[in-house]
Amino acid sequence: MSTADLAAPRSLFILSPTKDFLFFFLSVTAVLFAWLAATVFKVPGFYILATVAVISNGPHLISTWTRVYFDAREWKRQPFLLIGVPLLIAGFVVFANLALGTTGTRILNSAILYWATWHFVAQNWGILRIYQRKSGEPETSLAMRVEKPLLMVFVLWCLLHRIHIGPRVLFGYEVFWVPLPAAVVNGLLGPVAFLLAVYLFDRFRNRNQPWAKAAWLRAAFLGCAAIGFFVPFHFITTDDTSAFAAAACWHGFQYLGIVRHYHRSTWKAGVDPDAKIVSWLGQPGYLRGTLYFAFLLAMAGAVYAVIYAGAFVTRGKGWDAYTWGGVVWVSLTLSHYWLDGVIWKLRRPELASRVGIEVPAPAAAATEA
Repeated sequence: MSTADLAAPRSLFILSPTKDFLFFFLSVTAVLFAWLAATVFKVPGFYILATVAVISNGPHLISTWTRVYFDAREWKRQPFLLIGVPLLIAGFVVFANLALGTTGTRILNSAILYWATWHFVAQNWGILRIYQRKSGEPETSLAMRVEKPLLMVFVLWCLLHRIHIGPRVLFGYEVFWVPLPAAVVNGLLGPVAFLLAVYLFDRFRNRNQPWAKAAWLRAAFLGCAAIGFFVPFHFITTDDTSAFAAAACWHGFQYLGIVRHYHRSTWKAGVDPDAKIVSWLGQPGYLRGTLYFAFLLAMAGAVYAVIYAGAFVTRGKGWDAYTWGGVVWVSLTLSHYWLDGVIWKLRRPELASRVGIEVPAPAAAATEA
């Protein structure tokens, strides 16, 4: 069968045309609003970060818990990776604050900056990969092979360019960095331009193929990803807190969309007694979706209650609400990065089917059938 004879996919979208547009495309405008707030209206970074924490970042961190800890079968499958390692991360965060002082803060902030950049780009690659596998385009196509390196090299250039020109700061502390010559940093624009030219040429060459619409949908997603990384790294240069908040807000909206979709697919058969809360909230319908988001907000509020309770208990001992907030937030953030690296593996057939990818039956089973 020639590639031209391939049947068009049943759906090009992960969620639906409207929801995909809202969560995976329109969400990138969050970085533009943050840029306007920080650079045009001079809103202090603390207020931008606080707003993002309420509407996006806090709920998206908690949504990881619903994916992992509210389904007993999930965390029991890998208890050390999903419980043990996050506890070790929290322990190191406490140690860094108590024993290492400013150096500890720099280590933690550096970990957040570099790990977050990888975390954000990996999520965009994961979403792009779902679009790829739903498109019907052959895996061997030139454009399909170019999309990942194009995304990765562009984001690497954004990060290294920011490190090169500065400020090299996150939350008021300079991160650890390695000086690189301008020629090395800007030299990455050569591969980016080459990959983009190859990509667009192949898109135009195959414009009449049955997967052409899906291909241009992915191209639009790549364009949104480019905006999402370029604006925080290159335009929000006077306020490191606002720059991070901008990227985190966009990332959080994407994440909320894919986790909500995962829950709906996982619990479509009904409420599961082994995961009563999340399976009930994961049922279809706008009401359940609203209740799910309200649940995330409530859980985030409980975390803040713990922060203020801890500050009350340790008042006068050097650990105020700011210190507690930093320790808790950094612990949850780094644990979230770790957990996502463990649980989101599209090569797992069960996960692939739950995010809308059709998994072919094993060859042996197909033969027997």
